[in-house]
Order: sequence, then structure tokens, then C-alpha cells
Amino acid sequence: MTGLFSRLAGLFTPRAREVAPPTARVQAILDRIHAEARPCLHLVPGGEGRTRFGGSPDIPGDWPRFGGRPMAHLARMDLGEIRSAGGPDWLPNEGRLHVFLDMGARAQDFEPEQPGACRVVWERNEAAPLAPPEDLGARNLIPPFPLTFQPRTSFADERVGIDWKSLTRDEERTLDAAILGFLSPEPAHQVGGYPGNLQGDVMEIECAVAAARGGDLREMGEDDPTPAELAAAQDWRLLLQVDSDRGAGLDGFRNGRLFFWVRERDARSGDFSKVFAITQFL
Repeated sequence: MTGLFSRLAGLFTPRAREVAPPTARVQAILDRIHAEARPCLHLVPGGEGRTRFGGSPDIPGDWPRFGGRPMAHLARMDLGEIRSAGGPDWLPNEGRLHVFLDMGARAQDFEPEQPGACRVVWERNEAAPLAPPEDLGARNLIPPFPLTFQPRTSFADERVGIDWKSLTRDEERTLDAAILGFLSPEPAHQVGGYPGNLQGDVMEIECAVAAARGGDLREMGEDDPTPAELAAAQDWRLLLQVDSDRGAGLDGFRNGRLFFWVRERDARSGDFSKVFAITQFL
């Protein structure tokens, strides 16, 4: 489930109040939401560690750096496990993805949207784990946290064009309650599907515009997206969503959520060199 509205609605909707059954108008909206649903995988604690947050990457060569400092090894995702769990068919079915991110030397330096601040490495061959560099800072050091995948369904209420003004008060309450039931359990770590937006539902468009205008998410200008850029946005997919999660050692972006985006055609060809990272905060 994706909408900021839905997250805020939960703060103001009385939990104990009974709601009326859906009217035909509300049911039609819910039918549209279900018709647009997409499968996804949630990452939850467990497994043997082939998929995990943190730890040492098993890749050849040197530990990736950004701005002269070692990057955080945010995640290792086993692609065979993803495929076995029913994950996206646009991902390779073998090897592993290593996700690196610069967390900044200080909290105020955290800016994953910078070009080069995130890096995704697809590795198919066996490699020995790299030892952490001596200058790996505390913010970029993430302890290993094993994960496993759970199939789920993601929903996008904001994309079906709900006309809230046309609904009665009772219909609003019924629809609110139904949408809240779509919310993903937190922490919402996810592969594929719709993003769990915290600040708006335009990230695919942001990626398409940035890709067409120089590759910097921070300098897209104020011009509206062109028709070609809007069309290109349809090819962007949620590679990974990472929630703030102190239990997993991920508290460097408190009250925030990270989203990693890749073009489907790039992922299908094994090209992860053009991944964008976007962070949103409540």
C-alpha cells in the first residue's frame, strides 16, 4: 500500500468506530484498486544469510567508495531466492545483487540522490568476502542481518483517481478503513511492486526526467515532464525499498524510507549501472 494520505488517515480515523459496508460507488473504487495491484516481496528477518542487510560483500576487486570514503554495504540479495519466492521476472534469475550507498560522514551529509552515491553490483561468480576497510566510518558500517522473502500484494490507491469530494461521509469512512487494511506491515522492506510513498507518488517520473536530463535527481529544473519523459516513466521499477529499522541496524535515516529504482529493460539485460536512489521522510 502506498499513499501518504492513507498513512495519515490512520492517525485520525477512530479505530473502534464501525463502518458501513461498501456502497456500489465505494466497491467500484476498491475493484479498481485491486485491478491495479502488483505482486511484491517483503524482506523479513530469517533465512541463512544469502540475502541480508549489511555484512561484507562477496565481490571481486575493491570495496566501492564515494567521495573518497567507503560506502555502506546496505544489502545483499540472492537472485535465486528472489526467483524461488515469486519475485519480479525482470530480475536475473542467478547470482546476487550487492547494494551500496553512501550514508555520509554525518547525518547532515546524507544525500543518496547524488550521482554515484548509490551503486548496485550484479555478481554471478563466487568471491571471497571483502574485509571492511580500515577507514569505514560508523555510519557506513552495517552489521549483517539475515533476511528471507514473503510474497505479498502491493496496492496504489493514489493512482486510481479517487474523487473523495463525490463521496458521502460514511462512504469516506468505509473507503478509509478498506485502504488502511491494504497498508504493509512496518518496517516495510520490499522488492518490486508499488512503493510505500511517504511524500508523493512521482518517483518513476523523477527517475525518467533525471535520466533524460543529465542523470542528477537534484537538478531536474522546473520544466514540466515532456510526453516522452512521462512515457519513459512507465519503464521504471522498484528494485528495493528499505525502511528505517533500528532492529536491523538501519537507523541512519530515521523516520525515512529509501527507494532504489531501475529501468526494466536495464534490469532484464543485467545492467544495474543506472540505478537511482531516492529518500523520503515523514
